[in-house]
Amino acid sequence: MAAMMMDSTAEKDLAGDGAAVSGHGQDLERSCHDQEPAAADGASSRGLAIGRFVREEMHGTLTFPMVCLVVALTVVFVLCWLGPAHFNPAVTVTFTVFGYLSWTKLPFYVAAQLAGSLLACLSANGVMEPRAEHFYGTVPMAGGDTRLPFLLELVASALLMVVIATAARGSNQTAGGLAIGAAVGALGLVIGPVSGGSMNPIRTLGPAIVLGRYTSVWIYLVAPVAGMLIGALCNRLVRRSDAIIAFLCGAKPRVVAPGQNRAARRWSTCVSALLAG
Repeated sequence: MAAMMMDSTAEKDLAGDGAAVSGHGQDLERSCHDQEPAAADGASSRGLAIGRFVREEMHGTLTFPMVCLVVALTVVFVLCWLGPAHFNPAVTVTFTVFGYLSWTKLPFYVAAQLAGSLLACLSANGVMEPRAEHFYGTVPMAGGDTRLPFLLELVASALLMVVIATAARGSNQTAGGLAIGAAVGALGLVIGPVSGGSMNPIRTLGPAIVLGRYTSVWIYLVAPVAGMLIGALCNRLVRRSDAIIAFLCGAKPRVVAPGQNRAARRWSTCVSALLAG
């Protein structure tokens, strides 16, 4: 009798354990089913976040720079036939210093450039709300040193002047305008993330005056002018190196036609005097 009671108790215990195991298994199965939608929701959220990041990154790295490049090419290409369309007081000052533009015309060029920049900024403010995040000027990278933006603006302006001087020597104004516009766009893409890619004092000064934001504005007033002067000087030295090499090798000086620029005539006279001596 006692043995039968023990067997019955053991069977009940086994049945209880089996029911507990079965219940635990059902709980695990329900929890797994509950976790599957949560995992799916998490995966979809991550996918949406990645897609949003890719779109924002493409907009920041492709859309705005491409717009800048197209605008630079279009403006220079369309207006290059008018003549010396500088659009940049640094270019105007450089041309004046090197004798390609009279000093009496310099104030009128700079005044027209500044007026155009101010009118463009005021027009943009009429379309957009003039809030801080809408500032469309050029400022150095946030939290960075001012020396690197200054150096980049200096070097980029020098390179741009070399392109301008080279393009100005050709007879095809359309190709020259495209070359200058492409140089502005390409240099802006390179230095834009650090300095804003100004290379033009008026490009920075106009928005700064209209919106009253003068953050490190001295960089964009000094570096482009100094860079353009350095670029023009380097271009002139490279151009004259041919005559210097010819003089050292004993060649006769190149005859300069009356229609060529005064600087070339002065250099030809100098070489002729050296050869005659």
